[in-house]
Amino acid sequence: MKVNCWTFIKCGREYGGGNVKSLGRCPAATYTAFNQTNGGFNGGRYCWQIAGTFHETDIQCPIATKIKDCTFCKFYKLVEAEEDKYFIE
Repeated sequence: MKVNCWTFIKCGREYGGGNVKSLGRCPAATYTAFNQTNGGFNGGRYCWQIAGTFHETDIQCPIATKIKDCTFCKFYKLVEAEEDKYFIE
């Protein structure tokens, strides 16, 4: 399996992550509807489409405005490059 956002960002908010108790689990780690999207586990490679995902300690914008902001993220760019023509935005 390819690298998921929580591994790339090292946020510790995935299942068993070191920051889950203090900061909560990231919705991308639990959002099963996107499992295997862009080759990730749950929403781990499609986090820009999940409302309430985290960046550092802040909750991001709802889906409607979030995709615009996430296109500048290094992880988004990595997934886009790795998936190439199979990339799901």
